[in-house]
Amino acid sequence: MKKFFIILLVLCLFACSEKPLPKPELADGIRGSQFGIDKNINEETIDNYLNRKDSVYIDCRMLKDEANYEAIGGDSYLSGYVKGFEIIPFPYICNVVGLPEEVGNTYSGKTLYTLNDDGTYSPNFEESNTIIEKLYPKDKVIFLMCGGGGYAGMAKNFLIANGYDENKIYNVGGFWFYNGKNAISTKQDDGTYDFSGIKYHEINFDALTPINSDKNIDIDPRNTTIKEIENVDDLLSGNSDALLFIYLPACSSCASFRPIVEEFANSKQIDVYSITLDKLKEKDDFKDVKFTPSLAIIKEGKILDFLKADNNEDSKYYENVYNLSTWISEYLDTNIIEGEASTSLEECEDACTLG
Repeated sequence: MKKFFIILLVLCLFACSEKPLPKPELADGIRGSQFGIDKNINEETIDNYLNRKDSVYIDCRMLKDEANYEAIGGDSYLSGYVKGFEIIPFPYICNVVGLPEEVGNTYSGKTLYTLNDDGTYSPNFEESNTIIEKLYPKDKVIFLMCGGGGYAGMAKNFLIANGYDENKIYNVGGFWFYNGKNAISTKQDDGTYDFSGIKYHEINFDALTPINSDKNIDIDPRNTTIKEIENVDDLLSGNSDALLFIYLPACSSCASFRPIVEEFANSKQIDVYSITLDKLKEKDDFKDVKFTPSLAIIKEGKILDFLKADNNEDSKYYENVYNLSTWISEYLDTNIIEGEASTSLEECEDACTLG
């Protein structure tokens, strides 16, 4: 009899355990490269992964966003959500950058963190880390959603940068494209919105302790070899040779590629500058730079070539400083840095664009 109960217990534990999840994988095309939406768990399949005890479900939108999402076919209001999802507005977690121009600006008030130009995040309050760990438990699988997938992608990048396991975080896309059976509408027949049944997490910033920017804060030390610039006019009007690192602050691949560029810059006597993609959108010389990270080679004030983050043939140059230096040496008089060539030609997994 005792043996029977042990077998029964084992069978019960096996039957009651959660089914294994597919490893996070970026969707094909712009959904993956621009928004970071998952290929396997998304708006079409999320119904198959609801109600898991090992998971939390977070919608990253605001109840009423200041940005004009109607301009791209969305809704600035939280018009609905998937049953089981809690609302944690990402614009309260961190400042938002890189929204489509037609949408305009979102909330720009106090945030728990600030996204720095180099892709790192700085806490603005002494309680910021504690709040984040409560809102996004590290021991759970985290499913992220929003209206179109953008805020969810930003939230995923933020969590990974702050030490979360990237294999336990899924950007499942946007509610605007969800046609499942678990939609809960908040929009009434008269055009008003009813948020009464929502599990909404509000942050009382007035009750938090601001971090004095003058204090010595332990941050990830960054090499200062790359010089940030606001425009490229002087760079293109000169006669010197230089590299221009083009990035978006919210792009995780940009943060990964920057140290490789810095290592090259440290080894060679060549100027390296950096600028955000949005500051180049009116420049004809950079009209073909659509994705980040990119690196432009400038010789005597002329652009010779630039890396394309969405181009499979260029992906090897992003992998290490040796590969990068082989590409640069084709255009500039510089020796190839010693190392080993990479044979991987996998497509850049997290190319970012302004939209």
